[in-house]
Amino acid sequence: TASLGTSTAVAASSVLVAHHLFSVWHGDKRLRESHGEAAEIVIARTSVVPFLAILEGRQVLPDDYYKEFLRGPYILVVGGTLA
Repeated sequence: TASLGTSTAVAASSVLVAHHLFSVWHGDKRLRESHGEAAEIVIARTSVVPFLAILEGRQVLPDDYYKEFLRGPYILVVGGTLA
């Protein structure tokens, strides 16, 4: 947004950020209402910020996590991107 430099881009980005913040809050609220204590356990183990739960030790990656990325579709996407 900063690279575009227009007030329209700033306004659109601000509304998009606000929408996502509301969505996170509303999703957690609905999860709590429908699943109660089980939702609290899930919410405590996860994070909206990518990889934060892993960095804080709330989740642990399996030892063979890298195998997920050695699949055909991922290799094609990386190959196509680099080509």
